[in-house]
Amino acid sequence: MKKIFAIISLALASVVAVQAQNSSGILFNRDIIPASSILSLSQREPVGTARSMAMGGAFTSLGADMSSFGYNPAGFGMYQRNEISVSLGLGVVHAKNYNAYSGDDNNNTRVSINNFGASFKVYESSGKLTAINFAFGYNKTADYNYDMLYASPTTESSLAYAFADIANGGKLTAPVVNEGTDQEYRPITDPNGMQNYDMDPYYWSTVMAYKEGLTNLGPNGWYPDEIAPGALTTQYTNLQSRGSAGEFSFAFGFNINNIVYLGASLDIQSISRKQTIYYDEYIGYEEGKAPSATDYPYQLQNFSFEQSMYVNGSGVGAKFGVVVRPINSLRIGFALHTPTYYSVAYRYSASLASTAYNAGKVADKDGVINDYIYDEAYTPILQDGGENRWCYTTPTRLLVGASYAIGQYAVLSADYQYDAYRSVKLSYAPTDTGYTNSVFRDNLRGVHTVRAGVEAKALPWLALRVGGGYKSRVLNRELDFVALSEPVADMSWYASAGVGFRLSEVTSIDLAYQYRKREYSDYYSFYTQLGEIPNASPLYGLDLISHNVALTFAFRF
Repeated sequence: MKKIFAIISLALASVVAVQAQNSSGILFNRDIIPASSILSLSQREPVGTARSMAMGGAFTSLGADMSSFGYNPAGFGMYQRNEISVSLGLGVVHAKNYNAYSGDDNNNTRVSINNFGASFKVYESSGKLTAINFAFGYNKTADYNYDMLYASPTTESSLAYAFADIANGGKLTAPVVNEGTDQEYRPITDPNGMQNYDMDPYYWSTVMAYKEGLTNLGPNGWYPDEIAPGALTTQYTNLQSRGSAGEFSFAFGFNINNIVYLGASLDIQSISRKQTIYYDEYIGYEEGKAPSATDYPYQLQNFSFEQSMYVNGSGVGAKFGVVVRPINSLRIGFALHTPTYYSVAYRYSASLASTAYNAGKVADKDGVINDYIYDEAYTPILQDGGENRWCYTTPTRLLVGASYAIGQYAVLSADYQYDAYRSVKLSYAPTDTGYTNSVFRDNLRGVHTVRAGVEAKALPWLALRVGGGYKSRVLNRELDFVALSEPVADMSWYASAGVGFRLSEVTSIDLAYQYRKREYSDYYSFYTQLGEIPNASPLYGLDLISHNVALTFAFRF
């Protein structure tokens, strides 16, 4: 069974880590879906229509809009006519790194379908039950498209030392052979007698590190025998993320005497995310301090470590809502989003390539070209599916909102939402679920979101809109903790504006722009600790800044 180490692993900001923790950072523990990834995959940002985006998403009490799929299905009870609409989106995401040299390719642009759907009146009468509407459609709930490229200042840390720490922590062994013998075909063995890629996939990277000459086993344990003391490294990391999450919904909306509106939806969720991490490290020395060929006949020059992770699956959830209109100008809405139960498959693979200088001119080393040794290794493809699928549930969400209409001229709307993130749960996995769930319980907290928006009818055919929102932190910063694993969105705020054009009695076009800033948790590229002094990359910070444009075409009949 694969082990789960401290994946999201919140540790003291003074970098005193839990001794039981062997490794962390975005380069490690990728043979499983870590707790930080489950948290990221549970976070939702409904996109909706251009009208809802422009008004900050404050649509818990507003209706007759396809964004009701993402907020409150009772809004479908407010439709007076049938409607078909589609919303297109253009987004540019910029990754802003802290404590690092950011790359030039930290922008990602994508075009997508944000929302589409149809609402039809299936029942109408003059009684108390005035109307029933049925709606179906799609709403994008999360976007995973971004590029994060950064480089560290010159540092004395090295990923090679981290590989050695993992091998030492796992009590891995290797045969003793003469210096200069090719390591490619030597087996590396764990205490259970498993060798190479038959071992726990957690150790696959250490197998490659050994075969590529990054580490070796000496009398005192594993160590990088081709890196001399005093070496300086430059580290480049590029994380590319692609994919999205969305929901296909089937909803009913009920209109009771034009005063109370009820709604319910069944939501079939889909999720797909691919992450690729490219890590490059260059090893050098200050002038006059390069190692001698006698002491270091092989000298590691650089290496590249690449990992590919893919999550794909589906889930099911539901929404229930009510909107009450005590007076014509005031609407008060409530909605409950049940947890979504996800079942996903996971795929992982990695490769490592290295370049070493044959300073000792050793002739019996394979792959020597002009005094340099080039080599690369690949892991098998790990696939968790079928009985080894990963199953988790997202938070319960509660929404309340109110809106007020000023005649036919303006609408003011505000929402509050609570997400119970401590209830995120890993229910089944090909690894231990207890530790992951304790991470959620101990280190996450409920998230409070506020949204507000204004719509003004400048002309009968022209509407002007502005809005914004704020989402509180999900990590328990009161404990002065920082995240050591992959960065997760901790808090966010956004501002938006837009216009709406009614072209005729049956057609309309809406346009919106949104600026969003998401602050992420601090993170390391790699972090290991066996003794008192950890081996770690610099501590980094990240903000994702998004510029989103939405265009909605609607046809009512």
